[in-house]
Amino acid sequence: MCKWMAHSPGSYSEEIVREFYASYAATIRGSISKWAKPTAQPPLEATLFWGFTVDISETTICRFIYGTDHTLPINTT
Repeated sequence: MCKWMAHSPGSYSEEIVREFYASYAATIRGSISKWAKPTAQPPLEATLFWGFTVDISETTICRFIYGTDHTLPINTT
């Protein structure tokens, strides 16, 4: 078993988090023009990590945070 897989549920591996964000940053850098305003770009819906496509859409993130039973709109203002 890999060292990073030995974490108990609810914990995380700092190494995996660092690698994920490095991959995410590389995806961002490669997906927009050098002169584009990053804040004017639509959010990414997915990113490639360790050869797998990871769904990072707002819907998926909200499902992980609030669970599948959450139906009320989220106040983002």
